[in-house]
Amino acid sequence: MRLVRLPYVLVTTFGLLVACRHASPGEPAAAAANQPPEALAEAASPTHGEHAPVAPAAEPEPVQVHYDLAAHLERAELRDGRSLVIDFGEPGAAKYTWGGWMSGTGDDHTFPAEGEGDGVTSLIIPGKVAKLPLPIDEAGAAQLTLRMRGLREGPLTVHLNGETVANLKLEGDDFQTLELELPAKHVKRGENLLQLRAHRTGSVRGVPKASMALDWARISPPGTPAAGAPPSSTALLDGAPGQGRLRVPAEHALGYSLQVPPSAKLQAVVRAEAGTRLEVVAVRDGGPAEPLASLTASGKPQPLRVDLGGLVDQVLRLDLRARGGDVVLVRPAVVVPPVDVALGDERPIKNVIVVLIDTLRADKLSPYAADTRVQTPGLSTFLKTAAVMTNARTQENWTKPSVATLLSSLLPGAHKAVTGDAKVPRSVELLPELLRDRGCCPGSFIANGYVSDKFGFKQGWHTYRNYIREGRRTKAQYVAADVLDWLDKRPQDKPFLLYMHTIDPHVPYRPPKSFVSQYADPGYNGKVEPGQTAKLLEKIKVGSFKPRKKDKRYLEALYDAEISYHDVHFAAVMEGLEKRGIADETMVVITSDHGEEFWDHGSVGHGHSVYDELLHIPLIVRIPGVTEGKQRIESAVGLVDIMPTILDALGQEIPEDLSGRSFLPELRGDTATAPRTAVAGFMKGWRTLAVGDLKYIQRTLSGTWLYDVAEDPGETEDLAKERPIALRYARGLLGLSLAQQDGSHTPAAVASGKRKGGPKKAKKKQHKQEKTVIDPETEKQLRALGYVGSSAK
Repeated sequence: MRLVRLPYVLVTTFGLLVACRHASPGEPAAAAANQPPEALAEAASPTHGEHAPVAPAAEPEPVQVHYDLAAHLERAELRDGRSLVIDFGEPGAAKYTWGGWMSGTGDDHTFPAEGEGDGVTSLIIPGKVAKLPLPIDEAGAAQLTLRMRGLREGPLTVHLNGETVANLKLEGDDFQTLELELPAKHVKRGENLLQLRAHRTGSVRGVPKASMALDWARISPPGTPAAGAPPSSTALLDGAPGQGRLRVPAEHALGYSLQVPPSAKLQAVVRAEAGTRLEVVAVRDGGPAEPLASLTASGKPQPLRVDLGGLVDQVLRLDLRARGGDVVLVRPAVVVPPVDVALGDERPIKNVIVVLIDTLRADKLSPYAADTRVQTPGLSTFLKTAAVMTNARTQENWTKPSVATLLSSLLPGAHKAVTGDAKVPRSVELLPELLRDRGCCPGSFIANGYVSDKFGFKQGWHTYRNYIREGRRTKAQYVAADVLDWLDKRPQDKPFLLYMHTIDPHVPYRPPKSFVSQYADPGYNGKVEPGQTAKLLEKIKVGSFKPRKKDKRYLEALYDAEISYHDVHFAAVMEGLEKRGIADETMVVITSDHGEEFWDHGSVGHGHSVYDELLHIPLIVRIPGVTEGKQRIESAVGLVDIMPTILDALGQEIPEDLSGRSFLPELRGDTATAPRTAVAGFMKGWRTLAVGDLKYIQRTLSGTWLYDVAEDPGETEDLAKERPIALRYARGLLGLSLAQQDGSHTPAAVASGKRKGGPKKAKKKQHKQEKTVIDPETEKQLRALGYVGSSAK
């Protein structure tokens, strides 16, 4: 085994970044390893302003990029003086539209310019109403400037937080600038809901029907002088995309929100005319803005290095402000010390096993809760050569959409298998289909009736077995025995993909008595009967059975016993790999489709909420030669990221239209070029986002919650009102993440010159929802698992 420090950024003696991590697929390269330092900066000392933290490095220091600012311009907020500027024709606009979810916003459209020019790229409102989050920094009156166009002449009504604040007129033949005062009595500090209601729709060439087109908006203090159009992303990137340069226009600021990691620094090379000033300011909830650094330009390239060590774990916005002229930042990034990762000799991976343990919540396992009582010795052995993704979440709170996301790497809104009678569309390519076409032998052993041929899950498998549909016994011991038998009988000359979907922790809870005795009161004499727990949970949910404390304890004891029972047979499969001599060439993924509630928020079971007892799942990965350091990876990831990670580990090409991203670089000790996120949802009206320690919940556009799940894992203290900056950060990332479903608001869209007259990036493939008929036999099979009717979860 060797200890490696992977990968790192070299720093010259004056603090300049000259090399970086491997770029992830679809991201602009952050590295400049093939360029000499002279190409980026001259050896010059900075001229200090009144704040001392700007300083050159005395010695070369290896660092690792945590947040590449130029590669993620879409995450930045643009300010013009004291005005927040929103350009609806840029990829970053998704931050202010929830990515098109529930907001009434549609695609962008470029209106031709009169004479020469690129035209006006704006956001189309297909219906008559647009609902947008409107962040306002201070309570009191505010000024809103809107540049927009009606597609037909008619009235426009403007509402703020449900109150009418203006009645205006849309001309209908061209863009117009509308200014209105937002009364103090209707303005809230932090998030506000702006509603634009047009009364007529029209059409133009390329837009068959719509009411409005939004160009840009400014939110300012009252009396702020009028200003023109904001700078485009092309101007803010200062050169061709991917070159790693940001341009901050004079008297503007670019603000990047993040949770500051330990030992972090902000680094860049500054280029500006002599006398121009760059200010770095930390804007935090609950306190005044804190100046961190000020650099007065000398006219030559100067290094910038700002220590963020005093802000560790705080969620804040770093404002980069230009005073007296434009400032160009070369390779601006938040960097951290490189991660030490113990790696073995990485070897080619031929095979993949995905073990999905249905209904297993993360905090029942020791890697996620050190004080858990649940005994899993088989898992403990596995952990010696595995990596734990500590911040993993499912994308839905019940089986069908979650497994569809796992096997397709599409978010539920993209694959559409989200209702009881929906099936995976035939147009969706599942992982077994893709790998079978590439010479792999895929086999599946599935003990859940929703993951069946009836619902589109049989696509691509060489061997397919569904224990519910075939009337087989579903206990883990039978599934494990079949898996081991298949490993012997499969084509030995082909690599394989094995999907093992067990259901033991799912109701009905019927573990062997020897396991129940580990957790239950031996003298229990209540009304909980193991074989009837499915019906019992439904009675509890509807209030027809009021369990006593001893009933609650016994019910959860049965669940815990199921996990320990399952562990025995999981261990048997892992031992089977060793005995057959294939463990060292096989990647193993352990995960779940969702968790299970035991009165954490007043209910039981699953399929009813978006709290972490349902969404936070185990995700543990073993890749021989890669995960032998027993890493704990804190990046937010999801089921959606498993398929690209598998393909990456196999050295296979990753399709461009997937929603997920490989986390193999993190397993190798690298970091992403920006903090990762995990999105989840439930039905049409709920969406959540996890990033760092934050968990954000949005219910339609009326209910908002924010939790610090590191300090409050039970999600009991809502921080939405007292943490507006953190809330805006999470809300913006949710919008950007949801917009990636169609590929129109991604960093790649910026890199391709998609907006402001540039060539459009092709949208991701769209899938139409397909449905099946829940016949009596299927319904009976689902009921046996505790699913009540075709819509049960």
